[in-house]
Amino acid sequence: MELKSDEVWVRELFDEMTLGQPDVPPDRFSGILRRAHRHAVMIAAGALAAVAAVAALAAGIATSATPVLPVSGQRHLPGWALPWPDHRNGSVPQRVLDGAVIAWRHQTGVPASLTRPSRVIWYVGQTVAHDQAVVVIFEVDSAAGRRLVAGSAMASQVMHGQPAWTDGSSPWVLYDVAAPRVSRALVIGLNTHGTTARPGRNPDNWVVLLTGPRVQSVSFTAPGPIGPNSATDVVGVGQLRRGLAIADVGQITGSVELDQLNVGRRNLLAQPATVGVPGSAASEVPQLAAPGPIAARRGFHWRIEVTGQGTSAADVGRFHGHLAVRARCYGPAAIRLTFGFGSPRHLLGLPRSAAGSKQTPLGSIPCDDLVHELATKIRLRPGHSAASVIIVAGRPSAYRVEFGAVR
Repeated sequence: MELKSDEVWVRELFDEMTLGQPDVPPDRFSGILRRAHRHAVMIAAGALAAVAAVAALAAGIATSATPVLPVSGQRHLPGWALPWPDHRNGSVPQRVLDGAVIAWRHQTGVPASLTRPSRVIWYVGQTVAHDQAVVVIFEVDSAAGRRLVAGSAMASQVMHGQPAWTDGSSPWVLYDVAAPRVSRALVIGLNTHGTTARPGRNPDNWVVLLTGPRVQSVSFTAPGPIGPNSATDVVGVGQLRRGLAIADVGQITGSVELDQLNVGRRNLLAQPATVGVPGSAASEVPQLAAPGPIAARRGFHWRIEVTGQGTSAADVGRFHGHLAVRARCYGPAAIRLTFGFGSPRHLLGLPRSAAGSKQTPLGSIPCDDLVHELATKIRLRPGHSAASVIIVAGRPSAYRVEFGAVR
């Protein structure tokens, strides 16, 4: 018996099974190759389609993550709200704007008396002054009543996750008044400012004006700084977009007055109106220009200079000798100066009753735009203790104060 290998047995078996079948077509193998190539192309096309779909999905996600701007058309408002558009433009995250509402509630004591949910109607919430400040205007219906709130904060203090309220203080300066009634000449105004890179110069005053959407333009005037390169008055015209105008008024020395509120050729203002929140005198105070420079004087050592308006303080603890003050200011009233031991932040944070008992009056300086010198009997020794001078001025007054020591 002949022994056969497994390979031979298999070959003979296939020969018997295919006996009588026609021969293999001559292009059988080339056809198989063509079909295999076509299948590979189809797989590659499917992979590309999948990649394109993923890319489209990613693009859709990226688009949905960008700020969504409010609808500029009509919106449904309660009867007590102003029928004006929502001008938020996406330049400020909503969480920052919500921080302004939180600050308002703390400042007015609403959290303790809140008995029903409040509703906030937004009108303005965006950056101004080259993105250096954030302004807000909104109405709210709460346990405190129906209120109009407008104000601002420096962008660097609210746009980077900082809290809106900490230890009884807030970066927000807000003006709270009863919600006004709608009238043709109603204008809600804000005076705000950014920062300045010019030493000895205060920032420009910026105005934000909000009125009815039919108003097309406004004109305003403000007293400008007196000098060889300055006009006596600053005159400006602002075009409104659906009732909103934002303008850089520049360096001014007094309040900004609206002269015209124009709808077509008709002026809605019966008389000039000061830019501010109606019912809030504090909001009408603009950022004032700094007074002129103070010339140097011999014998005046360790000089530091402070420019501003309102209340501020200067650290004079490093001085050696008798404290002396030279100042120049303009405004309706004199500035008052007091001395106390402690840091400026500590003295400014004291209650009025406690601060008065720990400060020594230094005197006052008239605001006539002239340089005045104030000598004191206070003798300072460097390193002895922290010492500061508090400057108290009326809100419409601006000052430039130079501190030093004489031996």
